[in-house]
Amino acid sequence: MRRIIATVACAGTAALMAPAIAAPAYAQTRAADPASALVKQIKPKQGVHVTSAAKVTMEGITAFKFRSEGDVQFGRSGAAASDMTSKSDFGGLFGGNDDLDGMKNPLRTVIINGTSYLSGGVYDDLLPDGKSWLRMPGGNAANLDGNLGINTFDPSTLKAVLATTKAKSNGGTLDGVRTTRYRGSITLRQLYAASPATRKHLKDLKPADGKAVINWNLWIGADQLVRRLTTATTMSFKVKKSSMEMSMTGDTKFSKWGSKLNITAPKGSEVASLGDIVGDVPEVPDVINLGD
Repeated sequence: MRRIIATVACAGTAALMAPAIAAPAYAQTRAADPASALVKQIKPKQGVHVTSAAKVTMEGITAFKFRSEGDVQFGRSGAAASDMTSKSDFGGLFGGNDDLDGMKNPLRTVIINGTSYLSGGVYDDLLPDGKSWLRMPGGNAANLDGNLGINTFDPSTLKAVLATTKAKSNGGTLDGVRTTRYRGSITLRQLYAASPATRKHLKDLKPADGKAVINWNLWIGADQLVRRLTTATTMSFKVKKSSMEMSMTGDTKFSKWGSKLNITAPKGSEVASLGDIVGDVPEVPDVINLGD
């Protein structure tokens, strides 16, 4: 599901021209320690509220945009469940495809223990009478629309990202907390090497894709918790002997750290499985997550 754009992104990452930038010496100091702060937050039924936005442009023209909002709940070792509602704007990119008429409708996705439950969007018209949810295998609660492969819920990944810091400055106030803004660049290969959790997050990464550079900004609160992450990358790829440039950007904000959450699966009586669907489930374009 939602693989069209992910496939395009993987096809183009090898053509990235920007090299990875080595971290300056000061980046190795412990100016910020969000990893330790995050560890203290990772407790069962505790979580954070998230808003995430992403945009893809091709040859300078906006191809589509995504926006989502909801909650991420932690387990004993990281993000265990999520409940997100998303909206998509494809600007006529798929306007001629009747199978995707409901694409602009809000889509709610609940992910629990590697299983996804979807309601709304393009799936409403596919569900049998009396069913309002579609259960599908797969799904990672740590994947957010705008993160571009940076798993902000993994302490080792945060350390790896901050190790590529190029500059820092006053980040202003976010969610009522004063922040410091850190800026840098990291390759997908560096992210992949960060930790087992991130290797799972980027399990479909191909060797050639490892050269892709993610330019990032992190806003770290005085409490050392991540309050915002922005990401950006640009790549070139060939389509029928022609070269095209695609840019992807993301912006994710985090608030209400420590919220008490209890995300649960929908009632079984309301859930349909793929076997209950007549015909094919439409392939909805994925946002710019480079993981699963």
